[in-house]
Amino acid sequence: MSSNPRPKLKSSPMKRVTEETRFYIDYDWWDQSNIDLKTYLSTRLGISLDAEFDKPANEIDLVDPITAEVRRVDSFQYMIQAYFSQLPENFFTQTMFVDAVFCVLLANANQPMTARDIAARVEKPVDMVIRTLGGATIYQGIRPIVEDE
Repeated sequence: MSSNPRPKLKSSPMKRVTEETRFYIDYDWWDQSNIDLKTYLSTRLGISLDAEFDKPANEIDLVDPITAEVRRVDSFQYMIQAYFSQLPENFFTQTMFVDAVFCVLLANANQPMTARDIAARVEKPVDMVIRTLGGATIYQGIRPIVEDE
């Protein structure tokens, strides 16, 4: 018998990520990481908006085309959304998986999307979205929204 027994762990109620779980980009993750979002966009994804990066981030009114809700967003966020929403559909299927999901969320103005919707846009199995983005490791700030039941 061992003199050093295994510790007893409390069971934590882990929320299960499903096809209906919604994902978003947590900009706080970017603020706390050692990765600069603007540098990532220009170097990793090849966006040539360098001149625009130096301008101050003014807020603009953005009208939701579905709900007609007006919300304030900074001009950088709007510029990125406009850039990614104009990319050809095959861009999302020809880039690395996590980068593709990141770009899909940016094109969607970082409005949360379900794992099923993301999988359809990047043309990958939904279980790949769930396994990759629903685990403990956070990639590019992409997090699931796990609601209390």
